[in-house]
Amino acid sequence: MIHALGFDLDGTLFDHRGAAARGASVFLSALGVTVTDAAIDAWFAAEAVYFEQWRSGRIGFAEQRRARLRELLPGLGVDLPHDDAALDALFERYLAAYRSAWKTFPGVRDLLDDLRRQGYRLGLLTNGSTAQQTQKLEALGLTDFFDVICISEQIGHHKPDPRAFAELVESLDVSGAECLFVGDDPVSDAAGARAAGLAALLIPSDADVVATLTRALAYPGPHCPAASRPIA
Repeated sequence: MIHALGFDLDGTLFDHRGAAARGASVFLSALGVTVTDAAIDAWFAAEAVYFEQWRSGRIGFAEQRRARLRELLPGLGVDLPHDDAALDALFERYLAAYRSAWKTFPGVRDLLDDLRRQGYRLGLLTNGSTAQQTQKLEALGLTDFFDVICISEQIGHHKPDPRAFAELVESLDVSGAECLFVGDDPVSDAAGARAAGLAALLIPSDADVVATLTRALAYPGPHCPAASRPIA
């Protein structure tokens, strides 16, 4: 029986891609770049490559940001600063536009509030820097919905490492079999959770997280056991 739910943040509760696309568009336009679909696709491709290098421990968090600028901007005709401090200042211009576009997916706060009222324990497990992910949660008004918040930089393990999921369920004071993990990434979220002994619900990129989770809890399948609604 499911007594607790764990959630991914970016792409599951928070519309990272929408905010990042808006942020990149504003940022590149201010640099004189003609913003095209190809330019935005290149932005996300660089993000994926260098965020993974950070997640796997090959580079630091600030360096993955600098590497993205070095990868992308020269090909768009933008001259790069030569020192790290200037690159960091340049990336901060993107971050300002990105933060201004932060929003949850529709219905997320009501969903979390309803789950809490039903008696579920709620946890968050997200890959990212402690400072940025904490800032997101506070800006989005999500912090107080969760009994447990696990940020990969803080706990020392990144999804899909089973130790990250073990930290989540231990902090929630449930077993893996009693926890359903909800996320949008087939590897980091779904496969990682299942490998660690949790049930998992994959939210497709074009799906509504609220409708998908509500349906899964009402009509459990092979990877989503029956959910209990314990009295707190």
